[in-house]
Amino acid sequence: MFIIRLCYLFFLLLFSILLLSSCHQNDKPDFANQAREESMQPIRPGIPEERPFWNQYSKRFIHAPAFNFKPVVAADAYRFTVHSKEDSQSFSFDAPKPWMPLTPIWKDMPVGRYQLKVKSLGTKTAEYTVVGQRTFIKSPSFPGIENEPAYPYRESGYRCLHNVLHQSKVQHWLEHGRPGPDYPLWCHPTKIMSSLIVGMISYANYFPDAKDRDQAVRIADIVVDFFMDMAEPAGKPLEYWTPTHWDGVDRGDHPYFHNEIMTNVPTAAAEMLLDLYEFNNKEKHLLAAKGIADTYVKTQGDDGTWPLLINSKTGQAKKADKLIPAEVIRLFDRLVDHYHCTEYAAPRQKAFDYIMENPVKTFNWQAQFEDTRPQALYKNLAFREPTVFCWILLDDSDEHPDYIPLAEEILRFVEDQFVVWTADDPLIHHHPWFKKEWKWHPKVPAGEPDWFVPGVLEQYKFYTPIARSSDMLFKAYLKAYERTGKEIYRAKAVALANTLTIAQEYHGGGEIPTHLRKNLPEKNWLNCSIYPAILLIEHAEQLEQAAG
Repeated sequence: MFIIRLCYLFFLLLFSILLLSSCHQNDKPDFANQAREESMQPIRPGIPEERPFWNQYSKRFIHAPAFNFKPVVAADAYRFTVHSKEDSQSFSFDAPKPWMPLTPIWKDMPVGRYQLKVKSLGTKTAEYTVVGQRTFIKSPSFPGIENEPAYPYRESGYRCLHNVLHQSKVQHWLEHGRPGPDYPLWCHPTKIMSSLIVGMISYANYFPDAKDRDQAVRIADIVVDFFMDMAEPAGKPLEYWTPTHWDGVDRGDHPYFHNEIMTNVPTAAAEMLLDLYEFNNKEKHLLAAKGIADTYVKTQGDDGTWPLLINSKTGQAKKADKLIPAEVIRLFDRLVDHYHCTEYAAPRQKAFDYIMENPVKTFNWQAQFEDTRPQALYKNLAFREPTVFCWILLDDSDEHPDYIPLAEEILRFVEDQFVVWTADDPLIHHHPWFKKEWKWHPKVPAGEPDWFVPGVLEQYKFYTPIARSSDMLFKAYLKAYERTGKEIYRAKAVALANTLTIAQEYHGGGEIPTHLRKNLPEKNWLNCSIYPAILLIEHAEQLEQAAG
């Protein structure tokens, strides 16, 4: 009798466990279905004479797009027809305007390449002429978390920073006190040297028991002294700003623009100097950071922003293009919030207003990288400026809750244009920007792409997955989760973070590779290794909670 009761209790316990497990599975969010439903929602669709069409050069979409096709006289309606380039499938619907979104058929269309034609319809004849046509790729939406991290997130960060510390180009600073000649990317001194300094003091901060901690600190001290000697002297038009380009090493095929500063670049030096001040409490570093910020204040235009490119000798604009000053706002916010430097509050607001009145309305999120020249309107959109502005909007949303929907819309734009979620994305196999023979074109040997996905592409003119792009977007997703409570944002952050560790393991488990590819086309950029490592460390607990 006892054995029977024991067996009964055992089966009852087993049934309870299975039932709880089943309930847990049922409670698990269906991110894939949620993402598919969200993909039906167009992103800032254009309306003639009212809202601009931002996607005239866009070649792929996750969300249903709308295109700027012109109406014709006497048309009663318009027939939209998309033909698959992979098979004979076609999808069509009628609409009253030629610029309506593809929402009615988007859910039924498989992922793939398509040709869209829009024809006018009238009462006298069934069809008039084609009023517009467009080829595009429909890419997969978020499928849920399909990858596992190769390392715990904090360990991944440690592995990267430790590896960077012991690279010959970094160790060279200890012996020679200057950049080594074998690393051409020193030609971008503010970007690369600032990131190295931040990486070394972060290593010392996060891993105080490391035997090589003091060595990392010495390297940071050496590099900052060398680097700050490059800054524009006091009394010059751009005093205290640090250079965008430097010709002190053989730069290989990397561009160099003499006497030119891209105006978002000095913010990286100022942020680094504040990090350094908070690490060593040396007043000179705080003063240097404020000197950079003061020059931003003195050179700010009446419209609230700056020319994108300025001649460092004359202080005059080199081109008409304007800076999207998201990084400057971040710098001003830090000085106001953490250092109580209220003199930067008004310039900050002017810069914020500029973004709200310009790219937020036009969606011309123009690429602003120092190795890419400015392009025509909408021709080279990029992920970075909208992502950083999302950080700002979400940080400000405690006082301005109406910023949350705007931030979410901008995040959808970034995902729509720059996130590749799965390896079967047709974008990888039919890349629209790079020629087949270029080293940047994704190689697809035997159908297996060399891109690690999910990943985030940088800009139209450099449409390839970059580690720094992924970490900036996963940070935005984590902020969005904190402000909205929507689990899908946290899941997207985890998926992007996991890819960084997987690519890291594939390439030896040390430095996080700049290019999330098996076939690396060039040497790693230190900023694209160091900042992802730091963010993995800083957000390790949040990522682990979400992954668990």
